[in-house]
Amino acid sequence: MNNHWICLHFPQLPVEVFARHQIDKPVVVTIRQRVVAMNHRSQELGIRIGSSMNTAYTISEDVVSFEREEDKELDKLTHLAQWAYQFTPNVSIKPPHSLLLDVSGCLGLFKGIDNLKRLIREGLDNLGFEVKVGTSGTPLAALLFAEAGLPENPVGPELVQSLAPVAVHYLRIEENIKDTLHQMGISHCRQLFELPMDGLNRRFGVFFTDYLQRLTGEKPDPQKHIDSTPRFRSDITFLADVTNLESLAFPLKRLLGELQEFLIKRQLMTNQFTVKLSHRGHPPREFSVFLANPDNDVQMFLMLSQLKLEKINDMPEVDNISVAARNFFEPESVSGDLFQGTRFKQKDGRIHSKAEEAKAIRLVNMMTARLGPQACFGLSLANDHRPERAWKPVTLAVKDYWQGGAFDTNARPLYLLPAPKALSTEAGAPCMSGKLELLQGPERIDFGWWDNGAVARDYYIAKHHAGSLYWIYQHLDNSRWYLHGIFS
Repeated sequence: MNNHWICLHFPQLPVEVFARHQIDKPVVVTIRQRVVAMNHRSQELGIRIGSSMNTAYTISEDVVSFEREEDKELDKLTHLAQWAYQFTPNVSIKPPHSLLLDVSGCLGLFKGIDNLKRLIREGLDNLGFEVKVGTSGTPLAALLFAEAGLPENPVGPELVQSLAPVAVHYLRIEENIKDTLHQMGISHCRQLFELPMDGLNRRFGVFFTDYLQRLTGEKPDPQKHIDSTPRFRSDITFLADVTNLESLAFPLKRLLGELQEFLIKRQLMTNQFTVKLSHRGHPPREFSVFLANPDNDVQMFLMLSQLKLEKINDMPEVDNISVAARNFFEPESVSGDLFQGTRFKQKDGRIHSKAEEAKAIRLVNMMTARLGPQACFGLSLANDHRPERAWKPVTLAVKDYWQGGAFDTNARPLYLLPAPKALSTEAGAPCMSGKLELLQGPERIDFGWWDNGAVARDYYIAKHHAGSLYWIYQHLDNSRWYLHGIFS
């Protein structure tokens, strides 16, 4: 099987890190007040690479400049690699601005390489990124075609011929080797490939010839792929400071839409994400949104985020907003009978309704967003025989429900007293406005001697003369009787 590699080269990445959605203003990226990258609007105005900011402001007073941050560029490239994972698990990062995708095993799934490239271009265009695509039979050749902006090479034995017109300037080799080749009169790969390999090895070293052999496919070129662990982080930088937090709804919806697309393409859900508001002159503010159940609904994400956003009143200005998520879950597949999801009863006697379940989850999500994740909790059985310790609160973020073993045939009341109440006795029998009739028992609970909370009790179900049922016990140490629970 022929190898198929796709290279995604992002020539505008330094600018898109700061302004990938704002294209109406001229934006430049600088290093020490010298322009090193710009958007197309700046190019149309006549700003050039190497120009000073004084020159740029002379051409247009609307120019917006950012100091280059290579760490941010690498973070954005990592985010794009996570996005590209939806097409193939074999994604490699090639700094500073390129990705390599080994698509040899997925062309059938996407109905050919042309359709796959179309899907990639459309997806990146929706995200606001400009891309140049290169394809070839080796990773280095695909990288070369993309970075040089040359026509894509068909995979096959014509690789060396298709590389012939490429200028040596685009090869990923040391600059001094490029200078030497130009001094020798070698400006294109055609001239380079005509030279004997052993002569090139003696003059330029083994690393140079090894690069050429991997470029042309004479040697294998294994790539290091990204980790399969899903991660999501995306941000938007504003060209002007935002002072009204309500106006963040639109960019926040765009970022949450990216999160939803990421979750759908990776077949995942999340129960938590973090929104961060930043400004160069103020400490950042961030808040986390917790969901009752993992979900991928952008409308739910946006509603809960806006509820959190309403509570922020100490962030006067914002110039960057980001969304990050790390907790991911596989979607649960529900299996039921013919009436699953309807209002009719199931085999277990319960009525299942997706609409009712969605309403309940929506209510819990809204309460959590307003009151905080610790204010809303559920209840679960606990692995403890002592009645007062046989249950525990369970937070929505960590649903550590305890699943018991065999079903306990001993009855338990739904209402327990906060503290057992001592009962009077008559001839050794328990009384409460009259003698209690013991209907069932004893059930002995002798537990907890190892944690300084030992109990040694014999429990009974007792009937009052008025018909009420009580759960009482006799303490084994002093034979005293206590009321602990009331049956409904």
